[in-house]
Amino acid sequence: MRRVIKYAVFAILFVVLAFGSGFYFTLRSLNNGSDISPRDSSGTDEYLEGRLNILVLGLDAGTIGADEEHNRHRSDTMMVFSVDPKEKKVNVLSIPRDTRVRIPGVGYQKINAATAYGGPELAVKTVKNFLGVPIHHYVTVNYSGFRKIVDAMGGIEINIEKRREYHDNAGGLHIDLQPGLQVLDGEKAEQFVRFRQYPEGDLGRVKAQQKFMEAALKTLLKPSTLLRLPQIVQAVQESVSTDIEPIQMMKLANIARQIQYDNVKMYILPGEGQYIGGVSYFIPYKSEMAKVVKEVFHGENANVKVAVLNGSGYAGIARKVAQKLEEMGFTVVRVANADSFDYDTTTIIYPREKREDAEKIAKVFANARMKEEESPEENLTTIIVGKDAQGD
Repeated sequence: MRRVIKYAVFAILFVVLAFGSGFYFTLRSLNNGSDISPRDSSGTDEYLEGRLNILVLGLDAGTIGADEEHNRHRSDTMMVFSVDPKEKKVNVLSIPRDTRVRIPGVGYQKINAATAYGGPELAVKTVKNFLGVPIHHYVTVNYSGFRKIVDAMGGIEINIEKRREYHDNAGGLHIDLQPGLQVLDGEKAEQFVRFRQYPEGDLGRVKAQQKFMEAALKTLLKPSTLLRLPQIVQAVQESVSTDIEPIQMMKLANIARQIQYDNVKMYILPGEGQYIGGVSYFIPYKSEMAKVVKEVFHGENANVKVAVLNGSGYAGIARKVAQKLEEMGFTVVRVANADSFDYDTTTIIYPREKREDAEKIAKVFANARMKEEESPEENLTTIIVGKDAQGD
């Protein structure tokens, strides 16, 4: 078994939403004599075609004492899970709650305010614009739900290096955790993930949450957790809001059970704290952020540089191909016309040392021809787009 506030969300998303809800439901159905394997279900195979990006939001308590129907919750935790079904890998990017971004229809604010202004839908739109990547689904859970889920898991074993103590009487938050190896129940786990008094500020908090996530994963890898799946599923169903449909959860389950612990990588948005207009924000380092976004959402493709040349004569087709490649993470360094417009078949020209890059690019096209020779572009893999690309 290889698998939602804070970093325990990974466990909930892949073991409960996917493996829990999907697999448990599947087992129950099989016991009743029916066959509902994900590959036999109706619907599209979007989870098998490319990366799947899921925004996970841990919501705060909102305004204390406010009518819950009209309460405005901010996202106390924001992460994007990028799932690569083919490679069976998952990258997790944590976005600090104080990150300064432009919220559509609102203006520049801390990113955690998006849910307060427009719920998870506006948060999805904000993150999509901010990172420049598609967001396919969202998952939200509040603190109460987080406690229920951790308790349903039987607690999380973790080593606390030193005492964590903080009291906020106005906000009703009291944290007092002793050092040492211990099992945190839902209440203590909430204290651990909400503690903020770190020298590095929000980054220190994120690192602590990553440690909690790793501990949650180890707990979920224990065989005894299988016996707790019914309780975990019930806790999730009572606590989680998501736009992922049940049949889609089953597809996620099929993916999640194939993901190895070592194929899960965690990232933190690079940046630093700054005051702007008297308000404390987290400001990303743009150049470093671009590199992290490429690595998280495009994986190994991010290191592949390619030139795209129009050899078909069809106006705009090279730009269209280049855009498609960029969406898949490839780095397009040049778009231009080829030496002629007489290419019927799309041709990938590569120097010997770039064969691996060429093979990755060839997967994008149905019938591309590969040709090893010195590239027209210095030591680059070059795509000459042929007339056949009209059908791709």
